Amino acid sequence: MTTTDNSMEYTERLRRILMIEKSLSADMRVKVEARAMAMIEALTDDAGNFLHHFLDADEHTEDEVKTLINAFPSALSQNHEDADDEMLPIQAAARRRNSISFIPLFAEEGMKLNVGGEGQRGGLLAEDNNGYNLLQDLATDESWDHESMSLDVLKRLRQSDLFKKEDIREYNLVHWSCKPSAKERLFEYLVNWDPKALKEYQYEGNPFLHANIINDDFGCFGMALKAGLKHYPEDLGFLFGKNDEGKTACECAFEFYDKDEAWGEIEECFEETHDVKLVELNPVTNLYPFMLAAAGETTELNTMFYLLRRNPEVFYNVGQEYSSDCPKRKRKKRKDLS
Repeated sequence: MTTTDNSMEYTERLRRILMIEKSLSADMRVKVEARAMAMIEALTDDAGNFLHHFLDADEHTEDEVKTLINAFPSALSQNHEDADDEMLPIQAAARRRNSISFIPLFAEEGMKLNVGGEGQRGGLLAEDNNGYNLLQDLATDESWDHESMSLDVLKRLRQSDLFKKEDIREYNLVHWSCKPSAKERLFEYLVNWDPKALKEYQYEGNPFLHANIINDDFGCFGMALKAGLKHYPEDLGFLFGKNDEGKTACECAFEFYDKDEAWGEIEECFEETHDVKLVELNPVTNLYPFMLAAAGETTELNTMFYLLRRNPEVFYNVGQEYSSDCPKRKRKKRKDLS
């Protein structure tokens, strides 16, 4: 007889014992219940261990995992130590490529079981030892394949209303996802959903573009500027927005990086932007975009001349408005001296 056959035999015998349990004597019922309780506790620990360490999307289906959770619901709340960090199964799933796709299921089932406590969305907002929640962990993934999986997870969480638009700004997800080592898909998804996150982000007195410069990551600067130009071309992607020290992002870029390299990145970002608003009057500032550059430091005049070379028709627009705004001079009548 094989091991599988033995297991099935024991399982069947156990099922028969439980079915006749009420017919047993009182002292035997106590013993059966005690053994059953110990077995359930042990199996719950086994289930929790499985969810933490052995879950694999290539081998296990969501139906199987959901059945396991229904059989041992407290397993979803078990904390296990992983790399000196106590974490729930939903948090552990984010650390392993083969289990990350189960995060939406854990969150959905966790909501029913109040995993993580009130307001934690089934453990989705539970913080690790560093104070970061699972949404931030997903946004931080840098490898291409992992980032793609994280994006799929966030999309499904959004469909279930477990990932909300306000989370993007609440947890600075645009900042965490601005990683040039990934393929930008996750970053672009978040920015497209909530472009205002680019405008309202502040880190120690620095707006989003400034923050990505002072982090001294040249790739992040380019990603941030392209996103700003796409969604806020009339503000030149906040290239001339100022931080608490009164410095524009353009100034900071020239200070932190090689000037030629910084200008090359800025020019490349402009080349990828084909928005008509680059030649339109900003309704708020009443300025053309090139005027923002003209009002800046000498090093920023490169941008002004670049924009004028690229869109010379803006001169005509300015001339037209100047002519229409200036009062026409009244021609004096020449006195008749005769």
